[in-house]
Amino acid sequence: MKRQKIHQTREPRDQTRLAAIEGVFTPQECVRLVAEFTPHLQPALVETLDLAQSAGIRKSSAVFVAPDKSTNWVFERLGKSIREVNAAVYGFDVSQFKEGFQFTRYEVGEYYGPHFDIGPGKLTERKLSLTVQLSAPEDYTGGELIIYPEFVAPKDQGTMTVFPSFMCHNVCPVTTGVRYSLVSWLAGPPFR
Repeated sequence: MKRQKIHQTREPRDQTRLAAIEGVFTPQECVRLVAEFTPHLQPALVETLDLAQSAGIRKSSAVFVAPDKSTNWVFERLGKSIREVNAAVYGFDVSQFKEGFQFTRYEVGEYYGPHFDIGPGKLTERKLSLTVQLSAPEDYTGGELIIYPEFVAPKDQGTMTVFPSFMCHNVCPVTTGVRYSLVSWLAGPPFR
């Protein structure tokens, strides 16, 4: 049987690269988001686990926020930035933010252990993960976002870090102050 010749139509992309985009939100916009969503925080859970089971993996407070008239500007800003990164770096087949975004607060001693954002069920559609630093870097110590094997996300306020959802990452315990972040996932057909 004759082997088929495969023709590449474009250069392959390194789909394990990470991107950090400065100034996605201004410091004033970050303060506005913190003020707007802090009153709605609840103890954060790990998908499919209850609070007691989640405690060994994650300790923080969070609220999921869906698109509506008051938050459309946030989704538009996130969407524009992450689509530009996807086109330039990853080339994934992506469509939308199906889960909204998660506003999260980490206080002293709080953390999120090593995990992946992709998984079973609805999590199979997650393609790109993003985290936006809402706190100013001088407002807390610790709380580093580590993306394995060796990337430490910038702590600059308003900076968005983007990485494939299949990459392991964690948030180190906060040692002083409070870390606020906004997290979301751009979805598309499951990886094959």
